[in-house]
Amino acid sequence: MPSKVHEVTGHKFVATVLRQPSFCSHCKNFIWGFGKMGYKCECCKVVVHKKCHQEIGWECPKKEASVQQEAEVEMSSDGEQQCTNSPHQFTKHTYKTPKFCDHCGALMYGLYNQGLQCSTCPVNIHKRCQKNVVNLCRVNTQQMAV
Repeated sequence: MPSKVHEVTGHKFVATVLRQPSFCSHCKNFIWGFGKMGYKCECCKVVVHKKCHQEIGWECPKKEASVQQEAEVEMSSDGEQQCTNSPHQFTKHTYKTPKFCDHCGALMYGLYNQGLQCSTCPVNIHKRCQKNVVNLCRVNTQQMAV
């Protein structure tokens, strides 16, 4: 029986079993439990808690281009404009302690150059996740959902 697809802001979330320790890309908390404990987007592979999937405030970067008409500028809660189409400046990075990917939530393995780190904001990702990360550099994604 195929899993039910939950569509939110262009993401196609499906309940999934996470085979390794993972963190939620929305609230940054650990995803724990048995069985299908998290939701994963079929397109961009972002992983979130079941309770967080409805609160995702950013569009899926893999959403069809004809449908995706994302605003270039958005008003923040304090009345200032903030860019919502600002690409990250990723560089290879060697972590001295275990680090989890901020996109898929999985552990980054290796002894050196385990992942990529944005030079302007605190985002750390796998090399394989770079093509799926949404362009929200310097934007607090948790505030966007409010």
